[in-house]
Amino acid sequence: MICIIGASLAGDMAAATLRQEGYAGPILLIGDEAEVPYDRPPLSKEALTGDAPESRFYLRAESWYAEQGIELRLGAPVTAIDPAAHTLRIGAVEVVKYEKLLITAGARARTLPGMEASPVPAYVVRTLEDARQLRAALRPGTRVAIVGAGVIGMEVAASASTRGCHVSVVDFADRVMARVLPPELSAYMAELHTSHGVDLLLDAGSVSLTATGIRTSKRGDIDSDLIVIGIGVVPNTELAAAAGLACRDGIIVDEYCRTSDADIYAAGDVTRYPNPFGGGDIRSENWKHAQNQAVTAARNMLGKEEAYGAVSSMWSDQYDVKLQTVGDIGTGAATLRGEANSRKFMLIYQNEAGVVLGALGINQAKDMRFVQMLVEKRAVVEPGLLADPKQDLRKLAA
Repeated sequence: MICIIGASLAGDMAAATLRQEGYAGPILLIGDEAEVPYDRPPLSKEALTGDAPESRFYLRAESWYAEQGIELRLGAPVTAIDPAAHTLRIGAVEVVKYEKLLITAGARARTLPGMEASPVPAYVVRTLEDARQLRAALRPGTRVAIVGAGVIGMEVAASASTRGCHVSVVDFADRVMARVLPPELSAYMAELHTSHGVDLLLDAGSVSLTATGIRTSKRGDIDSDLIVIGIGVVPNTELAAAAGLACRDGIIVDEYCRTSDADIYAAGDVTRYPNPFGGGDIRSENWKHAQNQAVTAARNMLGKEEAYGAVSSMWSDQYDVKLQTVGDIGTGAATLRGEANSRKFMLIYQNEAGVVLGALGINQAKDMRFVQMLVEKRAVVEPGLLADPKQDLRKLAA
């Protein structure tokens, strides 16, 4: 039997891949939530603003798993792994034997001290239930204080503003989305939010919860009707660490998605893996990574020995802007493609030799696919060609 801990996107994709690759043995997909596997990116966006039924966010109909011979166990937390015995424990007493094990346990939202006892309702956005509760509270005129100007915080800010709320965002950093954007794009996204009435209180110092909202050491108090905490995530490594697997801000895996135990693999947000494009190892928190690494892990569990080497990427939808990044946008010289003050442009980053390292796009979904191909190929391109909007990037990437 192959067991998968984590009924997530990564877990779902791994189970599907095992069947597609011809594995005929039993598959057990275990999730600690009661929900059928669902998509997480919409939780801070469409799940807060749209009227579509929740079934839209499900990755598949629940009947699909039975049709594929995949046993789906929901609301069933795994409490221990015994690598020597090749067993795992579900709940307090049930013990399951595995041949190979895949951990796709994901991550959980970071919280602030005192959050559960806060007089002002405080929320995170990580699960479907989180989104349900927050959506019900986002009524027109509600004063919303968001702690954290990262991707999730700014997506929730856009959603709450769209719902007619009065939104304030605080962060100790001096610019929005500082971990993923260069300064010029932070300024662009900040202007986008302020134009929609969002109040940005950056460089705010330390933050604590009060009886009426939040207190910052440098920006004073912000009274609010509800608080959203968006200060990142913590990988769920406790189970793996207790089983003796090597962990360091994630479960450490090799290029084949194997952990320090030869019969245990890991994929998705919970992993720290080798980065063939920048050296060292990294942990990624994005949809494409979870999907692609899970596919590779499943194949390797069946003996394929395929190295995982996807270029890192992310996207975020805020108001009418689709922001995307691919590869390394922290180094190299940037070439502008399009008009920087418009709602459609791209910055493409290259090193001194002209190798395309990465790109950042605003409403450039089509061309970003071809830039990713250039990054994967480590293509050398004349900057003038990249800057010319008439130049077909598809041809450069071919």
